[in-house]
Amino acid sequence: MSTIIFDRTHGGADLCDALIDFSVSINPFGPPPAAVDAYHRAAAAIGAYPEPYAAALTAAIASSLGVAPANVLAGNGSTQLIYLIARVLRPARPVVVIPAFSEIANSLMTHSTVPAPLLLRPEHRFQLQIEAVDEALAAGADALFLGRPNSPTGASIDMARISEIAQRCGARRCWCVIDEAFIDLADEPLSAAPLAARSDRVIVLRSLTKLYAIPGLRLGYLVGDERVVAELTRALEPWSVSAPAAAVGLACLAQPQSWREEVRTALRCERVYLEDGLRAIAGVQVFPSTANFLMLAVRPGSRPLAEHLRERGIAVRDLAALPGAGPGLYRIGVRARPDNERLLAALRSYR
Repeated sequence: MSTIIFDRTHGGADLCDALIDFSVSINPFGPPPAAVDAYHRAAAAIGAYPEPYAAALTAAIASSLGVAPANVLAGNGSTQLIYLIARVLRPARPVVVIPAFSEIANSLMTHSTVPAPLLLRPEHRFQLQIEAVDEALAAGADALFLGRPNSPTGASIDMARISEIAQRCGARRCWCVIDEAFIDLADEPLSAAPLAARSDRVIVLRSLTKLYAIPGLRLGYLVGDERVVAELTRALEPWSVSAPAAAVGLACLAQPQSWREEVRTALRCERVYLEDGLRAIAGVQVFPSTANFLMLAVRPGSRPLAEHLRERGIAVRDLAALPGAGPGLYRIGVRARPDNERLLAALRSYR
């Protein structure tokens, strides 16, 4: 079986303020005002240590999910927890469903071994096939990592299917690690976290930075069986969640459900607008998405698309180097209408 190469190409890191950044997939409407207020209030407390393992935030997360605090571990962004899982579990035969967030494979190569790929295919609309999971398990996989919804494709897995995948993994004593970083912005935001809380072989990763637009604070968490979470907690550095991050996280979780629904509705409307506009452009193929981003296949022009767009003040995520993707594929985050209009105009002029 082939392997996955190390990749650390991310959007957003080297961009100037003049560029409209479609390379990241964050709520473009910004954080709730209460979160910004909480951040400023927390500045007065930076002279004191935060809670070692963010107990108050953990309790609030658990309450929002309907699980026990012992099932939750908060960290300095979900990426820290991805590396924690690789370091603690150290699977011998991990499989990563690709294309996917590259730090999943990177963490395994750093702490465990080079993972094998389970390739999502365009003829299946980039949906994970149960038969492919069975083949990986039959070949001896002891950990399966997958995205829900998957980035960069935007394809998701409904709860019936994810439960079936988890059950098949459990029967083979294979870990099932589900990256739900974008679930809060998906059309159907129902999480597999309760499933993870009652299974000793399922771990769900979540992010607070996408919906609440606070990536600079680095705030994420995982959910699993309390014995698994206890083992992971013992291996996590204390004070991984800063006092400002914990305060902002609490303010975010306290937002009314109507705020979350308004954001999801607005993004869904803009995604449909983008999809319709993109499909009308010759040479552009749009793949179905349930998330706040779209994956495109763009026919090559006289020069690279990324160069063409940058000259027009726009940055997109080029997937040429991402394992499981390749040249001609791009991911764009859904933004507010003026930015989306500008992207469509720039793409129409690409030759």
